Amino acid sequence: MPRMNVTVSLRYDVGTAGSLALRMLPAATPQQKVSGESLVSSLGARSRIVNGRLGQRVLHVQAPPGPLEIDYSARVLTTHHMADPAALAEIGVAELPFDVLPFLHESPFCPTEPLTRLAFRTFGRMKPGYARVATLCECVRDRTCFDPAQAGADKSVMDTLLDKSGASEHFAHLAISLCRALYIPARLVSVTGPGSSAAQGLSGLHCCIEVFLGDRWYLFDPTGTAPIGRLIRVGTGRDASDLPAISMQGEAQQTGGRLQITTLCDASDLQSDAADVQQAISTAAPDLTRGGSQAEQDGRRQA
Repeated sequence: MPRMNVTVSLRYDVGTAGSLALRMLPAATPQQKVSGESLVSSLGARSRIVNGRLGQRVLHVQAPPGPLEIDYSARVLTTHHMADPAALAEIGVAELPFDVLPFLHESPFCPTEPLTRLAFRTFGRMKPGYARVATLCECVRDRTCFDPAQAGADKSVMDTLLDKSGASEHFAHLAISLCRALYIPARLVSVTGPGSSAAQGLSGLHCCIEVFLGDRWYLFDPTGTAPIGRLIRVGTGRDASDLPAISMQGEAQQTGGRLQITTLCDASDLQSDAADVQQAISTAAPDLTRGGSQAEQDGRRQA
């Protein structure tokens, strides 16, 4: 169970009184416990944390003109569910839980129709399951140059295919589109953690994907740069259009910022890291609505 300290420090120059919505805080889910939170903002600013869907938490700040400082810290404990990749099967569309179905459809940054022929020509004959998704992510990684400087660039998946480069969200969008073209539910997860924040600019966020296999969502990193076993979930959505790191009303210029992750580990954590490499990892709760025997559903409740 990875234990990490999270520190977020943001600096703005507010031109006119306005509000900011910051989506950088660790999500609060049954698998990710957040404790010891501290939030300090400049005199005159009003701050509050609002809980959203899928555990996402948004920091809303109303600030007068002038310098704005925001400092947040917390401790995060993440519980992983690990499974044998060979045992994870894809689920037919007719058997998918209702709340999983939206992640089969096209979304603003993840079209499926232009990629259907490519997806089936490249991956259609592979045995469905975890290994097929892992191979798909490896193919995206092998043909695309990871360029963190492109973070935030408005690129379509076709742009990424053609210029063969992109930041983590572009890798994720391409992998999600290919999965959905194969009728595999996939969604984007914004994360942070040791090794994933330094290259992501002031937001400090990295994009991975989750794919629904068996009765859970399992994590994959198409860039291959993030430590899957030590990631903190921040937000979950169809694609990056659902997860802007910062939204603002009024005039404000970001003048500085830092997101720092400190890992608290012992010998058992290091042994767990070695095991993570060979295991499929999920930090999402099992879905108890999918059909199956009572024994199977009891097993999911205990997972």
